[in-house]
Amino acid sequence: MKKMKRVSLFLSLMLIFSMFSSVVADAAAPQGISHSIMMPVDNIANHGSTMVELPDGTLFSVWFNGNGERDGNLTKLIGSRSKDGGKTWTEPFVVYDTWDFPDNNPVLFVDSQQRLWLFYGVIYNGQWVSTQTKFMYADIGNYEYAARNGGNAKWHYPQPIYTNVGDGMFGEGTYSNGNWNYRIKGAEIKFVNPSKVTPTSPLDPSKYVSVTSKFGGTRFITDSFVVSMRNKYDQYMSYLNSAKPYDDVYAGRTDEVITMLTQGVYTVTGSTYSKYEPPIVQNSIERASGADNNVNTWGPIYRRLGWQTKNKPIEVTLADGVTKRLILPLYSDSLANSVCAYTDDHGITWKFSDPIVGSGTIQGSLIQKDDGTIRGYFRSGKLDGRNGRMAWHTTYSDSTDYGVTWSVPKVDPYLKNDGGFELSKLPNGNWLIATNQETARSEIKTTQDGNRNSFSLLLSSDEGLTWKPIMIKDGMNNKESYEYPSVLVDSAGNALMNYTYKIPKVGGGEDRTIGFSKIASSEIGTLFDSVVTATYGAGSSPTFDSVTMLPTIELQVGQTTQLTYNLTISGQSSDAAIDTLTLTSDLPAVATTNTTTGNVTAIKTGTAMITAVSNNYGTIFKFIIKVTQ
Repeated sequence: MKKMKRVSLFLSLMLIFSMFSSVVADAAAPQGISHSIMMPVDNIANHGSTMVELPDGTLFSVWFNGNGERDGNLTKLIGSRSKDGGKTWTEPFVVYDTWDFPDNNPVLFVDSQQRLWLFYGVIYNGQWVSTQTKFMYADIGNYEYAARNGGNAKWHYPQPIYTNVGDGMFGEGTYSNGNWNYRIKGAEIKFVNPSKVTPTSPLDPSKYVSVTSKFGGTRFITDSFVVSMRNKYDQYMSYLNSAKPYDDVYAGRTDEVITMLTQGVYTVTGSTYSKYEPPIVQNSIERASGADNNVNTWGPIYRRLGWQTKNKPIEVTLADGVTKRLILPLYSDSLANSVCAYTDDHGITWKFSDPIVGSGTIQGSLIQKDDGTIRGYFRSGKLDGRNGRMAWHTTYSDSTDYGVTWSVPKVDPYLKNDGGFELSKLPNGNWLIATNQETARSEIKTTQDGNRNSFSLLLSSDEGLTWKPIMIKDGMNNKESYEYPSVLVDSAGNALMNYTYKIPKVGGGEDRTIGFSKIASSEIGTLFDSVVTATYGAGSSPTFDSVTMLPTIELQVGQTTQLTYNLTISGQSSDAAIDTLTLTSDLPAVATTNTTTGNVTAIKTGTAMITAVSNNYGTIFKFIIKVTQ
């Protein structure tokens, strides 16, 4: 502490005024985005993190750690706590370990009765299809920081969620008295033999799906889950054909997605075609029917196992104004679709929604609109969880009956992602989503490669109609990656994010940890309202291109221009020093940017997109460099 010195009254007053002005300025200056890590770096799998704020104000995070994901027998759930809002974290501890089986995709949630829930999956034979969803819970008094000395909660023993989607196991239907009747006891999916359908024993075509097994035989499947899948796929295809929602990427992209869904993906080898990715629609229906199960054909094991967790449930109050319903999104990599499990009795019994099908609708995140509608946003995926995504847009579906039935999905016109994401709601009702939003432009690569080298937080003030992004982490230059970002809004309204943080090592390989980022509630609006602009040369402003919808600068090959950036935040504008920005070019072969001087140099003809990101505030500015001869 500094010692006070004797000064004149005038100087004292001036000093006090100066100090007061400094304090006011410092208080008003945004602190921006803060970062920390939850554990020392490691070189094994650390992934699938989830986070929750406990009633005592502490943060609790869980992720899976081990020698793999679905095939890592040493993979277990570990956790950490924070008492200071995420600045520091306790040494990680084991939360649960199913011996000799991998545990993954944990999900934490605190309900209205202050029960702490932990949902996760156990993988039985190294494949996603063998996943069994389970849950544990701890009641108030058994999980607080002080009660558990900063360690693991005192959990009730794990319980499975038996995913009995559809109509269960019945058997062949017989026609009598104007109806098809089924045996209660059976070892197969509900079906009718096609030969038994006649003019005197009719079957409405909208009530069955004709499925042929690769092991022989065709059946009319009447199971409600399979029929709903087919009917929804038909409606989704009609929507794609009429709306062409993927054509915002490039003309014809929607037709490519339809082909992938209905015919699969083929590669050309000489003069012949060789299929490497089966059609989602046909194969998911066959799997849901058990048609490709060579152990017990027509036994729909793909519907009983393989459902996985990813994001938090939501709790809603039913129409009676009393009953609380917990709704948990589940997805199947084997079927490339989703359902919602829901319970009205705190986990004693579980029921399941109808299927949510579309462009591989997986890893849903749920949020409730002001009118009570529940909206789910879904990542696109392929059969068996192959990492080659089919489309980089998210899709969304709505439920107006508290998660029981869901609308045919639509493609979101703005949200794109490469991997897991999560939604949360601010106290003022605005929505937040943490996602790997940035993707390649169609001018550069029409396959729309994803990008986990950055992740963004986006805000919507109109329930998903429009979104505005800020970038939380940008590793385009240092090749860091940030995977499966999640977001939690705590009781103070702060936005808290965690994610798989991969850091390249010199000489190859990477270190892994769980990253944490935070934006204070008082600064969320400020950061999302901040703006970066740029001038070049002798103060010229870029022109606006009506095709790319971005500011544009034209340069000739070999030409270099100086960029000057300006940041406006809290109504104050100032020069943005280059060392406070991250500058990247998405096609350095066309144009490069100097991260020290800000200069942009044209290399060859074409277009490159330059991105400038404020390291403190996440403000994003993009512009196009058109290079001509």
